[in-house]
Amino acid sequence: MAPALSRPTPRFALSHSARKPEIARSPRRYERLRVCAVAEFVGKAAGIRSEALLIHKFTAHTSSLAAALVLRDTEDSKQVVTSSLDKSLALWQQAGGDDLGTGGFVEAARLTPPGGPIFSLALDTREQDGLPNQVFVGNHAKQVAVWVPPAAQLDSNVVLDDHCGWVRSLAIAQGRWLFSCACNTLRQWDMSRAVPRCTATVSLDKGDILALVARKDRIYAANADGSIRAWSIGKKGELQEVACRKKAHGERVTAIALKGGLLYSVSYDGGLKAWDADSLEIVVDRSSAHGGERVHCLATGPDGLLYTGGDDKLVRRWEPTLLQPAAPPLLCHNHSVRSLAAGGHELLVSGDKGGEVAVWKV
Repeated sequence: MAPALSRPTPRFALSHSARKPEIARSPRRYERLRVCAVAEFVGKAAGIRSEALLIHKFTAHTSSLAAALVLRDTEDSKQVVTSSLDKSLALWQQAGGDDLGTGGFVEAARLTPPGGPIFSLALDTREQDGLPNQVFVGNHAKQVAVWVPPAAQLDSNVVLDDHCGWVRSLAIAQGRWLFSCACNTLRQWDMSRAVPRCTATVSLDKGDILALVARKDRIYAANADGSIRAWSIGKKGELQEVACRKKAHGERVTAIALKGGLLYSVSYDGGLKAWDADSLEIVVDRSSAHGGERVHCLATGPDGLLYTGGDDKLVRRWEPTLLQPAAPPLLCHNHSVRSLAAGGHELLVSGDKGGEVAVWKV
């Protein structure tokens, strides 16, 4: 008679602080997602994930970071743009040759344009057309302007006015449509013109719009009243509201991001949530993502992980399917983490309330 087989000892266990997040029950459309998510999480947890490497930490500004953007992230070139409440806008580039770990980053340009501070940045990639990439900047003066780094000043020929307040967020869809938000108003701009033209304006009944994210056929808005809304983008750019999740969070929604078929959101209520990007039905709810502290920023990394930054001074890493901690938090900041930006190859940038910036290789 064959001996009985004993159950193998588990190779890992979840601590009390990493308890399972609440996952939406039914409908059936989420069953396959949950099965795939469990398989992915178990497979990665049993393996060895490469550790993030802090390349350079430096004082970039004299006040809190307002926004960050990875302008270039290739094997031979790294560039980062940052803006701050000190009203300055700066370009940082890799130093020390091709080896990212040897030279860190140096300042390549700095300007203090009128109308600052700059609260939002969006990259318009034009290299395929033989033109330099440009950055749309949204400012305190209720305008959107254009910067072609490393120019010493903004492009005076492009100024998008008519906003009702600070331009808090920008997003680009299809390489043609620029979206901007100020107060409770969303504006759409046609970028096919030398000077983008406003083609649509949507005003919410209440709640300022704080963050935008776009995919090819949809634009999403995160709002101060805790809601999240989505509009479809038609073939000719026409907008139609297709989903609204009121009380998505208990407090203001500070950032949103897209990955695959999921929309992610973070909030002052401390939560991190995943939503079906089409219906805005809840998929995973991770409360107290930063130990009960406010969460300010969110980014999808080039390594496939989700990154969040909060008042606990940490950058936390999450598996994007079940929102389980993927690895220990990144610790280097002495102040609340206010801005995150990711490149397409290996860069992650985090900025804090004290004006310091950390560049990570992930």
